[in-house]
Amino acid sequence: MDSTLGDYVVSVWADPDIGQATFYIIVESPEGGMPRDIPHVALWTEPVSGRLERATWEATQQDLRNQLQFEVLPYFDQGDIWNVGIQLVRPGGDPQEVTAQVESTPPGYGPWDLVIYIFPFVFLAGFWAAAMVRRSRALRRMSEPPHAAA
Repeated sequence: MDSTLGDYVVSVWADPDIGQATFYIIVESPEGGMPRDIPHVALWTEPVSGRLERATWEATQQDLRNQLQFEVLPYFDQGDIWNVGIQLVRPGGDPQEVTAQVESTPPGYGPWDLVIYIFPFVFLAGFWAAAMVRRSRALRRMSEPPHAAA
């Protein structure tokens, strides 16, 4: 999502896995470059159901060239719909906030995801290659002259 908060444009990229989730918050000036002032950034989470109280997570500034990016690692205890708020505080200014809802999802299998999802394609490619080899052999046999009897 992209939102304007005062003198900042905020973009949020999220991987809301159950357990430790990851949120990247990119802060830019309205013109699209680095902002003049670096804000303090925090993220809060609470389940929509209200079963837990709001928890606040401090953002860590990432060391990137020509981009102001923060990382936040909140914890989602179970699959649920969560209210999430990103709060920016400009030095000497009032807090500004944008909110959204996200659904926490089970994490994947890591490197095994690639193997699991690519298997059908590899299987079909192998089947196709075997069929092409058979066809090539059959065409060669058909194009060979018949053997003369002695």
